[in-house]
Amino acid sequence: MIMNVEKKLDQAVASHQAGRLSEAEKLYQQVLAENPQNADALHLLGVIAYQVNKHGLAINLITSSIEIAPQQAEAYNNLGIAFKELGELGKSIQTHKKAIEINPDHAEAYYNLGNTYQDLGELEESVQTYQKAIEIKPDYAEACNNLGIAFKELGELEKSIQAYQKAIEIKSKYAEAHYNLGNVFKELGELEKSIQAYQKAIEIKPNYVEVYNNLGNVYQEQRELELAVQHYLKAIDMQPTHTVAHNNLGNVYQEQGELELAVQHYLKAIEMQPQSAETHNNLANAYQEQRELELAVQNYLKAVDMEPNFAEAHNNLGQILLLLGDFRRGWLECEWRWKCRKFSAGKRPFPQPVWAGGNLRGKSILVWTEQGIGDEIMFANLLNDFKRVDTDIIVECEKRLVPFFQRSFPGILFLARENPPNSRLFSSEINYQISIGSLGQWLRPNEESFNQNKHPYLTTCADKSEQIRERYQQLASGNMLIGISWKSAGIKERKTLSKSTILKDWFPILSQQNCYFINLQYGDIKPELENFQSETGLRIHHDHEIDSLRNLDDFGAQVSALDLVISTSNTTVHIAGALGKRTWALLPYMPDWRWMLNRKKSLWYPRTTLFRQNTIGNWSDVFQQVGSELEQYIANDEKEVKL
Repeated sequence: MIMNVEKKLDQAVASHQAGRLSEAEKLYQQVLAENPQNADALHLLGVIAYQVNKHGLAINLITSSIEIAPQQAEAYNNLGIAFKELGELGKSIQTHKKAIEINPDHAEAYYNLGNTYQDLGELEESVQTYQKAIEIKPDYAEACNNLGIAFKELGELEKSIQAYQKAIEIKSKYAEAHYNLGNVFKELGELEKSIQAYQKAIEIKPNYVEVYNNLGNVYQEQRELELAVQHYLKAIDMQPTHTVAHNNLGNVYQEQGELELAVQHYLKAIEMQPQSAETHNNLANAYQEQRELELAVQNYLKAVDMEPNFAEAHNNLGQILLLLGDFRRGWLECEWRWKCRKFSAGKRPFPQPVWAGGNLRGKSILVWTEQGIGDEIMFANLLNDFKRVDTDIIVECEKRLVPFFQRSFPGILFLARENPPNSRLFSSEINYQISIGSLGQWLRPNEESFNQNKHPYLTTCADKSEQIRERYQQLASGNMLIGISWKSAGIKERKTLSKSTILKDWFPILSQQNCYFINLQYGDIKPELENFQSETGLRIHHDHEIDSLRNLDDFGAQVSALDLVISTSNTTVHIAGALGKRTWALLPYMPDWRWMLNRKKSLWYPRTTLFRQNTIGNWSDVFQQVGSELEQYIANDEKEVKL
């Protein structure tokens, strides 16, 4: 009888090891029918229950086995694994520790204990137990791999790499270790090494979906957008319900300007994962570019409803509300910009309380500028509001703007932005502080509030400007002096490109008679000017005495010397507009919030006329319109001269 039970148990184990679980289960049950107290059969039947996801049953069976034979280290180890699957992590730790108590050299128990610690976020303990497992069993590739994961979560990336490489050294065809190694290299910015590791993982495991998705991420980061698309599509082909790949593919299509395709993939991702705030935010971005503004607002609202602290969605919603003229809500939502991951301007460390719109008569306030030069100039429009209420104002701004602003606002003290800040700005005698971009919520709560400050507010050196004008007039032989600027600069590449043109686009304007065109484009544009002249025979004067990037005061004097400025949406427009110069701004189909929609004139700069694209990326209609307007403007000017 005993011999028969042992034989059946051996047969059951053999079937179990061969993966024939149903056959093994029947044999274990036959053993238990003959010997209900057979601890091995109960334990291994519990293992089968675990393997077929019957974790509760597994716990009952293994516990029964341990009651019969309490010194089973392996049974405690497997019981700990089952508890972990049920989320009972405390019990999992206890049972793994019991296994180790019975058998101090049980490497697998240390490994599994490490996994449970990792689930609990107790990473230091996780590292120690993995290291103990490896000490007992030096060729334990899985423990090396998971040690690498723990080190990565601790931010110890070099140690993480070493652990993954050790796992691969032990087990060269370990796809997961190659994949994890690729992830660390990506985080370190070593993208070529990341690609190599990912490709090795795919070579070992051709249908490794996550690797294709992550390869797409690396190629996107390298600006290899077509390769990124190919790998995201491969991931989706393998797993059509891969929501992350659909979302990532939508991002790439949006970068490529393929907005319809982007929307399709965002909607597909949302269909599978309706509560993804990030995807709703991305979908809203795509709708916004298409000027489907109602749909954009709906999806931004959904994103912040799902994730109330989603700073990027709040800020995006704020900008679209400002674009639509809802200033009160727009300014409020834009305050979330400080919590956005990629917001380039950081908060300044001033100790004074933030001004919250109260009475400032007899008080002092520190205003510190943010974002780019154009924003600093535009928001300076608000500084005169303080002067009307007898307030002492100190402004910290970009160093190049100090002389320009100081001349323009003689009653205000301007100091250059430094790191660390000028010690004078920490004075306890200053009552309040605020960022200049946050003033709008108090000083421009509606469209009517812009009417109080419609006059030019920047002032150039009159003598310098007059000297420049006289010099240009001699060169122009009496023709109209027109300054041009044709492209934008900024950290957001796609947005920058949408606002930029090439000089060939300007031919309908630059070929007109009775005009003398002067370059106002900042940056190294000498090759562009030379190529344009050689191709068209048209010359744009470049004043080598003006360094528009380094000396904004001189640049302002140059702009002030002209009759007309024509420019895309960049710093040139802001300087010209703030000087009250007649300015024509050329705007993309989806403009910055500051230009709003369907307006011919700017709220910020009353003498600035807005020319807008009718379709995405199409500048031809804009230049045709500007060309016709320029002809009329020149004709009217000539009539005035004759009169």
